[in-house]
Amino acid sequence: MNRFLMCACFSLVSSGATAASADFVAAADSRIEFSDCLKVIRDADSGEARVDRVLENARGYRWDAPGARVRFRTDSAAVTVRLRYSARHVGPACNSIGFWRVDGRGDTAAWSFTRPQVDGKKLPYDAELAVRLPVPDTLSGEKAFHDYELILPYGDAVDVLGVEVRSGARWQKPAARPAVRWVAFGDSVTHGFTASSVAGSYPFQVAEAKGWQVINEGIGGRSALAKDGDFLAGVEADVFSVAIGVNNWQGGTDLAVFRKNMTELLGRLRAGHPDAPVYVITPLWVPPSWQPKSTKYSLEDYREIIREIVAARVAGGDAHMVLVNGPELIDHDPALFDKVAVHPNDAGFAQMAERLTRVMAMAARQK
Repeated sequence: MNRFLMCACFSLVSSGATAASADFVAAADSRIEFSDCLKVIRDADSGEARVDRVLENARGYRWDAPGARVRFRTDSAAVTVRLRYSARHVGPACNSIGFWRVDGRGDTAAWSFTRPQVDGKKLPYDAELAVRLPVPDTLSGEKAFHDYELILPYGDAVDVLGVEVRSGARWQKPAARPAVRWVAFGDSVTHGFTASSVAGSYPFQVAEAKGWQVINEGIGGRSALAKDGDFLAGVEADVFSVAIGVNNWQGGTDLAVFRKNMTELLGRLRAGHPDAPVYVITPLWVPPSWQPKSTKYSLEDYREIIREIVAARVAGGDAHMVLVNGPELIDHDPALFDKVAVHPNDAGFAQMAERLTRVMAMAARQK
């Protein structure tokens, strides 16, 4: 029987100093694995590693790593992971809460980092964070191997510096992640805004329910772009979802332009993955209090275009593209959305995740 010796704790650190009786394994070392992400940059010179979502964004959202996992297995009696919150995330909207799991168990808000503010605005800021993980106690007193996971925040850029363990600690390959890889592509709703942590985002919850890996390619502020179909076509994955369009509505994108871009996006995605299930989610219901001045058409106009595009593809023989009506995923209740009334809150995301999981299961049974 195992019990936790300590709670996870964290502290800001000013240097990468390692205790004399400890070994430091750099994140670029192959013993430190990453999953649930598109690409990992390992710097051989510094030993650091970071997730790269590839899609550019002026706010630095490319360098966020929503739900990406840092994974390793060791028998060390003490484990500390060293991180750096990076200035690459320059957008004022942040969520810096990550969490850990040990042998598949753990908290959903293990550590956080608060950026300094000037006039109420959060600033880009580099600072290191040491996260000490709880080590299960083996009652026999013998050293035992344990699987460790850090699940990274959805709304901040985090560099992984490495893992500090007791001197002489042994390492093994961690337990495998699920084989099915789902790419969740979209805008800020998919990115995770404004869940209280990455665990509250709908991609994370659906993936947990389905037993999948999730590669979160939701980029806050994203609109439908034809070139994103080329990007998705080149991503290695088994399942895709596309939830885009609300920013086109907010920005007043011409309907003909939106139709062309969505048609190309889905067509190019399908060309790269002829047989993969693709779930196309129309924009969610939005509380009527949110009416951006730049809109030119109704949100329903954009939804209808998406419905028509998907219907045409299905009629043309695409048996693996599924339309998901976004307004049916969350009750039409402002209490399920944030103060701005455009992003779901935790309760809204939980409802969305449960219903989307059900839709995916029903669609799979019908194939």
